[in-house]
Amino acid sequence: MYKLKQIIEDFVVIEIPAVKTEPHGRYLYVWIKKKGANTLDVVKELARQLRLKEKDIGFAGSKDKHAVTEQLLSIIGEKKEIVELIKIEDASIDFYGYGNQPISLGDLQGNRFEIAIRNLDDEKVDQIHFLENYFDEQRFSLHNVEIGRYLLKKEFAKAVSLIDEAKVKRCLEQKPTDYVRALKVLPNRLLRMYVNAYQSYIWNRTVAMYLEKKGKVLKKVTYSEGELVFVSNAADFKNLKIPLIGFGYEDVDDKGIQDIIDEIMNEENLSYADFIIKQIPELTLEGELRNVFIEVKDLKIGKKEEDELNAGKKKVKVSFTLPKGCYATMVIKRIIC
Repeated sequence: MYKLKQIIEDFVVIEIPAVKTEPHGRYLYVWIKKKGANTLDVVKELARQLRLKEKDIGFAGSKDKHAVTEQLLSIIGEKKEIVELIKIEDASIDFYGYGNQPISLGDLQGNRFEIAIRNLDDEKVDQIHFLENYFDEQRFSLHNVEIGRYLLKKEFAKAVSLIDEAKVKRCLEQKPTDYVRALKVLPNRLLRMYVNAYQSYIWNRTVAMYLEKKGKVLKKVTYSEGELVFVSNAADFKNLKIPLIGFGYEDVDDKGIQDIIDEIMNEENLSYADFIIKQIPELTLEGELRNVFIEVKDLKIGKKEEDELNAGKKKVKVSFTLPKGCYATMVIKRIIC
């Protein structure tokens, strides 16, 4: 079985920004290079040293802790000279420019990846142009899907019981049964992440069931939330979209897709009205269409060479560019045969 991220340097992610810089502006943009730290860790430390609230620091996407990553952050109302004095362990901060808009989730063009795949034997590494656009493990993490399900079902006590955050526990010590209050001490983007994880779980199931029925199945891969189906005739579906269901979602024209969605929602005992969370309105998320397949650009596959970390095994280096919201680990799952 192949291995990823045996060492941090095996996985490099470089964000492709979408912001336009100005000579002056309300927001300072900085380029962060980090190693062995996730985005939220850097944001928290930056906010602490600048004496800002975490929400005053924006980013386009959360980058993996177990990687070398580069990305843009926006900071409200700070001077270049002050920010350049900040020191954060395993991270560097460089001035990028100014602008009048904060960076928010999704404000990027995509990401460039450079990945070492280790512990290989005789596996083939296939060249591909299109990829099933599944959400991968990073989207779900431990309990994320369950917490999202409980939030939609308004079972807030059960959701809180799965969240391991000190400030949530302190809030419950003051008011032991006020679970909504305890949830509200968390950043909105974290709470939305739980609902997003549940939406993503349903989307992955829908896509896998549809491709198994309609596509030429190449292989199936098991992951933490179920089974993924990859097909050999991806080009036949390159314009296919399937909705991430949410508030305001409307039935799709393709009856085959709609039947699968209805089946899953019935199994989950879920209705579209469940996506309206009046107790925490910020979590009322709308549905949207998502491409089932995306284009993998500039895929380069190196030659197999000796794997210095695994005796008798081979490694290969690959690099490629993906649109925003797509998972590099899915490329690896697809190209290794």
